[in-house]
Amino acid sequence: MNKTSTQFNKTLYAIVFLIIIPGMLWFWAKFTEDLISLPIIGSKLTGWIFFILGIILMAWGMYSLKKYGKGLPMNAFPPLKFVKKGPYQLFRHPIYWGFGFLLAGFFMLTKSTSGLWLVTPVTILSMIALVLGYEAIDLKKRFPEEFITTIFDLPGKTHHVPDIRDRSISLFWVLGPLFISNFILSKLIGFTSLLLGKLPNLVLSTENQYIPLLSILFLVIIPFIIKRKDFLRTWTITSVIAVCISSFTALLYPEIAEQYLAFQRTFIFNVPIFLILLSLSPILRQSKLLGISISLIAIILIILQLTYGRSTLVQLSSSVVIFLIANNYLHLWIFLKKGSENIANSWKEWVFGKVRVINHGFYVGFGTFLGILLCGILVGDSYAWAILMFAVVVIIFSALWAQIIEGSEKLKRPYGYYGALVGIIFASTVVWAMGYHVWVIIGAISAVMPWVQGIGRFRCLVNGCCHGSKVDNPEIGIKYFHHRSRVCGISHLKGELLHPTPLYAIIWLFFVGLILISLYINNFSSAFIFGLYLILTGIGRFVEEAYRGEVQTPIIKGLRLYQWTAILSVIIGIVMTLIHIDPVDITPDFGWQTIVSAIIGGLFTTFAMGIDFPYSNARFSRLV
Repeated sequence: MNKTSTQFNKTLYAIVFLIIIPGMLWFWAKFTEDLISLPIIGSKLTGWIFFILGIILMAWGMYSLKKYGKGLPMNAFPPLKFVKKGPYQLFRHPIYWGFGFLLAGFFMLTKSTSGLWLVTPVTILSMIALVLGYEAIDLKKRFPEEFITTIFDLPGKTHHVPDIRDRSISLFWVLGPLFISNFILSKLIGFTSLLLGKLPNLVLSTENQYIPLLSILFLVIIPFIIKRKDFLRTWTITSVIAVCISSFTALLYPEIAEQYLAFQRTFIFNVPIFLILLSLSPILRQSKLLGISISLIAIILIILQLTYGRSTLVQLSSSVVIFLIANNYLHLWIFLKKGSENIANSWKEWVFGKVRVINHGFYVGFGTFLGILLCGILVGDSYAWAILMFAVVVIIFSALWAQIIEGSEKLKRPYGYYGALVGIIFASTVVWAMGYHVWVIIGAISAVMPWVQGIGRFRCLVNGCCHGSKVDNPEIGIKYFHHRSRVCGISHLKGELLHPTPLYAIIWLFFVGLILISLYINNFSSAFIFGLYLILTGIGRFVEEAYRGEVQTPIIKGLRLYQWTAILSVIIGIVMTLIHIDPVDITPDFGWQTIVSAIIGGLFTTFAMGIDFPYSNARFSRLV
């Protein structure tokens, strides 16, 4: 490539990321403004602080890449050297941090609810996906011996005594998310929640505002009495996980949020009981005497909170559940990973003459059955046959897509997710011709589809499709041994540690499913739900695909084919959210037509993806 061509491509790249993409985000916010009825957060002063801070971080980061890295912030034309100076001493990705601040500040200043609550979060998720799904991997390949440490890094995994910096940073990472979570939730009081219902007009019910102050003081002291860096690190991680779970749950179920909301909308709030419980673990592990003393104080604080709280049952039960999940997150991961490995090696088949039945077909059959059943419940019995037809057409197109992309002598009948998305166009045409309201079906299917996909990933584990690339860490990887698995028969990775990418997808789809079903229940438009489905699944697929290791997937310009389709999915999703659909009155009911269509759909999918003809060599004959 000559210098003129390279310079032109760099200029085009800069125009796309500095002008076109920001312009698209502004356009997206402007034309979805009426869909998001949430408050603007922050004053003009806050907006200007965020906006200016964002510009400074971005400019500083770009300058540092140019000066120390001898290049520009362009993934297609990356810097020649690894940069550790400038803002990279503070943040690992200062340009992305800066753009996030800039967006939030800009939409505060322009008083755009859609920009603040839709565009900014999706953009931040997309930047995280770009880092996890490309940049981090590319940096590791280009600079295998380099690593970076920043001021905000967590304490190390050592038995050394933490210094003041370790303790302060840990407190920052715990208090920061907790403060932001409570601040945002307090601003949502009285407004329609983005996800479910309304956050009621309530203030903290305790008449004694010293209880919140005491609980905050308790939390502040904890990192300064923990005596080992690894204990401090674990406390920080588990606390952040707990706050994230609590915040996500609070948006879905406001009654949980109101337990800790600010006293008369000030910055004072009760420290959640689950954080108090998490704080006891590292103290008890290092000193029984100190642990008992701190535990007594914690018990008093918990009793006071429950005494003056709104709902003792909700507060205590939710806190215990969140504590158990956060405190045992590693054990939960190991449990899920081992379960995935067991399923991945559970292939069973039964041959009846010229027909073979494979056990992985039962997973997708059940997934389709459940999906059609839930859709029928959401939109009513009268739509049952339209939903069935929609599902059948989508499955057919997923087979046609995969046949074009991956079909071979070894893969006579593969299936491809993006073929299913293409099939939505044709399925919609068929349903429209049948006289049904297409958007009603698309909205319902979008709301339940993540659950169907999640169940379908169990088939991926058994079949060995969608498998991961090699990984060195035994705490992450799983092994495939069954000779029928694609991992062993096509990729020749038998017994190797591989990323459990189907499990990654299941976890992501679980959270996406909660969001979309909540939006549906909250009467968001079908086009918006479908658009957000494409956006969120596209973001997740971009990251997942980066860790997949199928040899038959083409790589184009440094990205796997399905990473490009994931990007396209996000773009199409944004376009879908711009479509305004008039609401349609639906009377959800449940009848025999829904049950029968769900059974037929489940049987059809089981046959399509779990039953084949092992002695035939015709197209679509064999699944393996």
